[in-house]
Amino acid sequence: MEREELHRRIELLRKRLEEGNLKVASHHANDSKKSLLQVRVATDGMVIPETVDGRIRSILSFIAYQSDREEWKEVVSLSEIQQTYFQRIEHAFGQPFEMMTEAGADPYKFAGWFASDTSRVADALKVTDEFVPSILEFWENISEPTWIHLEDSKYSKAVFSGEIFPDGNSNITSSTGIYFDTTILPDPFVKISSLLQFMSEEERCYEVLRLGLQVLQYKELALSEETIPIVAILPDRHQFESSYRDFVHYNAEQDSLEHAGILFDTKFEEVEELKFFLSRYNRIESLIGDLKKPDELVFATEWEGSLEDHIQRYIDEQPVELNLTSPGDAIFMHLFTRFAQSNDSFQRSRGLNGTPIIKAETSWLWFNWMLRNNSNFLQEDDRKYLHIARALNTTVPTEISWFGNVTPEAIIEIRKAGALEEIRDVLGEGVSELISANPDNFFRTGDRVFHNLDKALSEHQQKIKEIQSKGWKFAGQDVGSFLVVGGIELTAALTGLPLYGSLAATAGMSGVVPTAKELKEKLSELRSQSAAASNSGIGILFKHNH
Repeated sequence: MEREELHRRIELLRKRLEEGNLKVASHHANDSKKSLLQVRVATDGMVIPETVDGRIRSILSFIAYQSDREEWKEVVSLSEIQQTYFQRIEHAFGQPFEMMTEAGADPYKFAGWFASDTSRVADALKVTDEFVPSILEFWENISEPTWIHLEDSKYSKAVFSGEIFPDGNSNITSSTGIYFDTTILPDPFVKISSLLQFMSEEERCYEVLRLGLQVLQYKELALSEETIPIVAILPDRHQFESSYRDFVHYNAEQDSLEHAGILFDTKFEEVEELKFFLSRYNRIESLIGDLKKPDELVFATEWEGSLEDHIQRYIDEQPVELNLTSPGDAIFMHLFTRFAQSNDSFQRSRGLNGTPIIKAETSWLWFNWMLRNNSNFLQEDDRKYLHIARALNTTVPTEISWFGNVTPEAIIEIRKAGALEEIRDVLGEGVSELISANPDNFFRTGDRVFHNLDKALSEHQQKIKEIQSKGWKFAGQDVGSFLVVGGIELTAALTGLPLYGSLAATAGMSGVVPTAKELKEKLSELRSQSAAASNSGIGILFKHNH
């Protein structure tokens, strides 16, 4: 550690001591006091590094990490970041969004119509091909404080995952916004950026335009002037942190080995061993013939036809640049990408202290298999949530009343009226019995799971009727009209707690969050930039510091 940084941390410690904001465990108090008394300052006014022992340095690291995170949040607010982000989206896609709205179309139909004309595509690519790199640059500069704001938020959070972005035909907050304080959505341009090179001009135009239109559907909620954000856009770490990407990839490889062992009833120790095993399959029929659990090799639940048809379709739909032709290569690629997605979903929700919301049926299947395959790594409490997730998704076919058509205007009005907490408390009634049930019961029989769940949901339904009887109206709509009957999709929402279950849960996530020194270096770099960069992603910082 450089002497200047060590001295800065000593000053932070001194300030905490003066303010009485430093708590030390009683059994460490005497040793810590002795260590502090040994610290000396040289004639130049700077601390002498040799007088600061390991005990104090550990305390300093923790204090500096906390201080730097708070400093990031003071430099720029989450609201300012979201405002600037949507300004960029509006600038690029505002006009077609107005056209789509006036035509009464959805993002899929409008983008499809737009991309059907070669002249329109050529003109649009002049914008979109510059837009995606610019949005990546924006997040490169400002992603760290965005993550910190949302990680440190104490409010309940629904973390959307399993897909690039929520379906453009509906608004995910129609269900999450009535229960969770904040719904966190991934920036879709970050997620799709690496795939654009494999697309034709028409495909590239369609995908970028469609996603831009879908993002703008959340502008009103994201920029509503509420103290607690209703919606926030957050970029994935994959693009910006190689340590996080490597960590997720490692776990995806381990999960691929585990699941391949289940599929073929064979133990695989190394990735190369699995690849070699799969390389001998040149014919789809022979591969399928060796599967011991073909039901656990799912490509897309909505696809029709046989498993053989699905494998061939998967191969045909991959970019030619990947040179994915053999069935064995296809299986490994599918396992790895699905478990990479599942591990990322798990880590995003875990790091944000939120609940993963996975609506895509295929993604939900693979997420649950990831949790199941790693159950041996769970502590008792964590295993409980795993069993709840599995029971709700696989054992119980029960349908419950849930929220499905709450308009953005109604969600905002509910927040302004202060009614969210009461509605959420009512919805939570009857679920506590399920959460506190003995986890071992989930292993014994599905009937026991159903018994526990049925009791909880019966009370839950009764409370929903109470909500309906109140006759609450928001944005001209009765609360009762928000309730629709549908399968349990937001399973984790019933507990209000994040799911745990991946191998990564015991890995400590070391190296995923940048060190305090890295954060400080980034902050110093941002502050040293010229105010002339006001049009860049970091321009919003200078507005408040110059």
